[in-house]
Amino acid sequence: MNFARFRLVVTALVVSTLFAASAAGQTPRQVTWEDLAPTEAIKPLEDPFAHLEPALAAKLYGIASVRQQKELGFLSEVSPEYEMVVETIDDLRSKGVDVDALLVSFEEVDAEARRLDRTVVDRLDGQFIRLPGYALPLEYDGAAIEEFLLVPYVGACIHVPPPPQNQIVFVKLAEPFVVTDLFTPVWIVGRVTLKSAQKIVPLSDGKAPVTAGYTVEAAKVEIYKE
Repeated sequence: MNFARFRLVVTALVVSTLFAASAAGQTPRQVTWEDLAPTEAIKPLEDPFAHLEPALAAKLYGIASVRQQKELGFLSEVSPEYEMVVETIDDLRSKGVDVDALLVSFEEVDAEARRLDRTVVDRLDGQFIRLPGYALPLEYDGAAIEEFLLVPYVGACIHVPPPPQNQIVFVKLAEPFVVTDLFTPVWIVGRVTLKSAQKIVPLSDGKAPVTAGYTVEAAKVEIYKE
């Protein structure tokens, strides 16, 4: 090894050691799930169908949902659900309902909601934090785990749709941890980064990909206490 390379390796080791020592002696900043979402997400978006009769609004929500499923490849133009939507649209148009304009309004609001769901808070990058939540193992067989998704409420991703990406944290532990059940809250302590991670999680009826907007590596975990 030449002298220049030797100095580079030594410098890297020193910086790594100092960084670890600093983290070990540093008091973590306690954050909430609200801190992980952008400020503009706090104000609810306006429902584009709020001014409509409930029955009409329900039909439009159904149309929008089926169209999204078709775009994602879950439905085809010959599927019964999609054919029913086409008939519903024709029926509403015949009654003078401007279906196209209403659906455009919905798609604009939905696109903004999805953008906010993906948006992370830049100032959190590299911070040493302490965050409460529920550990969702990626594999659950009663054994000690080394990584999991931290979610803000019980049943997230399993029995209900997943939270927004900025409300899911991928956690890699410094030491294995035994998850006794999915209903016991925990604290995680570690340095957060804005590195997203897509993981396959077990559901009540199979498995599905879920994306975490944040990552905490070399984390410590403990049972939640006030």
